[in-house]
Order: sequence, then C-alpha cells, then structure tokens
Amino acid sequence: LLRSYPWCRIQRKKKKMKCSLLLALLVAVVGPTFTAAFTSTKGFSAALVPKTRLNAGPLFKGKDYERVVENIMVTKNLSREDAEKDYNAYLENPNNYALSKGEAYYRGLGYSSLMEGVIGEAEKEGKGDEVRERMAEFKKQSQIKGLSVISVFLVLFFYFKIQYDNDPTSLTYIAH
Repeated sequence: LLRSYPWCRIQRKKKKMKCSLLLALLVAVVGPTFTAAFTSTKGFSAALVPKTRLNAGPLFKGKDYERVVENIMVTKNLSREDAEKDYNAYLENPNNYALSKGEAYYRGLGYSSLMEGVIGEAEKEGKGDEVRERMAEFKKQSQIKGLSVISVFLVLFFYFKIQYDNDPTSLTYIAH
C-alpha cells in the first residue's frame, strides 16, 4: 500500500521503507492534542470530545429542563418554542451563547461591538484603563501561545527534515 505513495521509497535489501509518512502521522496525531491543551477551558481531554448534542427533546435534557424552559418563558416573555430555542442554544455552546447575548446587549446600548461596549461601560465606571490593560494582556498571551505552537511545529518539521536529508535511514521502519 505504501509503495504507491510518491513520498515513500523502498529499500529492497533491508525491506525497510523510508517515508515522511511517520512525520505526517506524528503531526496529525500530536498536533490537535497539543493545540487543545492551549485552547480548551475545560481541560485537555474535554477538548477532544465532540461538542455536538442530540436535540431530542426534554427526555434527554435532564430533569430540570421543563422548569428552566418555563422560567425563561415567564422572565423573558417568550413563547414555549422561543424559550426552548434559547435554552437549547445555551446547552449547545454556553460560551457562544454568552458572547452573542453580550454582543446583542451592547449593540442595544449603541455600541458597534462587544469589546467597544465593555470598554465604554467600564469608562462610565472609571475603570476604562484597567479594562483596556486586561484586554491587551489577554491578546498578548493569546498571541504568544499561538506563536509558540506554530514555532514548535516548525522546529519539529525542520529538525526531521534536516535529519532525513543528512541520514535518510534515520526515519525508517520495517514494512510488514
């Protein structure tokens, strides 16, 4: 099977295959798990679990589903269908739900974006500089994390590339 791929070479004497497939496999397996460690807020293993949910009604939503939907109907003056849609959106992805609600709230106050609204409201309380500073620090940390992940993979790629160019037998394995 691997003989048909152009990036693999067969060494007939030793019946070993020299292949960059090992590196591709390493990046494919380790890459998502490595980046999940930096992006997940619920832990390393939670980032590997799909975030889809079966939308099959209150039977699968938990015992408080009906009570919560009825409370949403009363407090937000919504129909049952709209209350269920709102609560299901929360259950699907609480982070996106909170961001979209915050965006809608600040747009209702006349701001053009969530960040502008947060800064504007903080300035009204006299904390605008503090909020700007925290946002700049968060952005800086996020950029550092992203660049570190990219750098690690670039260094790994060039290391294996140099090792393979210097000694092509260093990345070999026995074909079955």
